[in-house]
Amino acid sequence: MEIVYVSIDQGVPRYVYTGCKNCSSIMGISLCSIKNRGCCYYYPRFTLLDIQRMARSLEGLRVLETIRRLPSVEIHPFEIHAKGYFDEEGYVRYMESGNRIDARDIRDHSIFFKACPFVKSGYGCSLPPRYRSYVCNFFLCNEVIEKIKSSSSFEAYIKERERYVRWVEWENTSLREILFENKLDLVKDFKSTIKLLQDIPLNIYDFPQLQRITISAGFSRGA
Repeated sequence: MEIVYVSIDQGVPRYVYTGCKNCSSIMGISLCSIKNRGCCYYYPRFTLLDIQRMARSLEGLRVLETIRRLPSVEIHPFEIHAKGYFDEEGYVRYMESGNRIDARDIRDHSIFFKACPFVKSGYGCSLPPRYRSYVCNFFLCNEVIEKIKSSSSFEAYIKERERYVRWVEWENTSLREILFENKLDLVKDFKSTIKLLQDIPLNIYDFPQLQRITISAGFSRGA
């Protein structure tokens, strides 16, 4: 039996699927050196709200410093792009070979050669959920959606995720305006920007505890 449910980590919500350890999703295929990475091919973009959360604790500041020291990190005025591993040579050989995976509606086959900088093979994300991007915390692959879309609770999961994303966008816009008024951004003056984010009250979204979705053992495909 597998379950999809809501988990809250210090005010930060995420969707959890208990079958990820048995991943057989097409997105979970890795042709790079980092195996068993599941769907963690995405290079997370940490928004001002994410950074504000990190800035409010010693643990979070250590995570932020780890992100800053990534070899291929890109620091933009109002976000940090944590770029990870990409086996470009392997990808080029794969594309030239013509022997490609039957990936259905996945057009970008480079995902099979990428890995998030924070994923550990066979373990998953090494960041606590409270410091992850909302993209990572709310991602459900197509295989999981196929399993749960007939549930009476499925619509609530989709709607609440959309509401939360709109709230995150609003919070980021508000933080950006405050930084703009103070003539600060992460590129001009990283340290002062972090100090100001620490001083701004952190808003918490009251995410509802949705009804768990149970997946019967009769559904043959994992994700």
